[in-house]
Amino acid sequence: MPYYLFRQPLKRLVRRVMKRQGCKSPQLYSPKERIHNYLWVFKVGDADDHPSVPHAHSKEEGYRLNAWNGEIYPAGNDRSTVIGKLSNKELSRLHKDKKFIDHAVKQIEWYSKAYPYIRFHIPVWFSLAHNMKKGATSQRVDNAPAVYVFLGKASLNRK
Repeated sequence: MPYYLFRQPLKRLVRRVMKRQGCKSPQLYSPKERIHNYLWVFKVGDADDHPSVPHAHSKEEGYRLNAWNGEIYPAGNDRSTVIGKLSNKELSRLHKDKKFIDHAVKQIEWYSKAYPYIRFHIPVWFSLAHNMKKGATSQRVDNAPAVYVFLGKASLNRK
């Protein structure tokens, strides 16, 4: 069946869900330039956690983009086949975009509230920079000791 036959019922469903959640309109973000020759759309309120939270869908083909490692997956239910990957330059440009960061924080907060029982991956660099881990605090202790002691096992490989 052609895609346009499913479009109207899908729009009505999205409006109903968003009205139930108290949102007026979908919160979308799209980078200004094409990434890997596609226009990508990130959406707050996307209930799918694969390939990542947040992830993008291409406007042209429906491909999905993992926002953290740049892997591209095909449209549909195939969740294991990687069909492409962003270059390091494209991925770092996306990660440095302030609007993407703001959007990612909103999507992670929304997803955590909507699905508190589902665990998903957030990169360490992102969670530390934006305090995304629950209960994580960063504060300086003035009376902290200057010497740190390692407790555990260590092995040395000598030739």
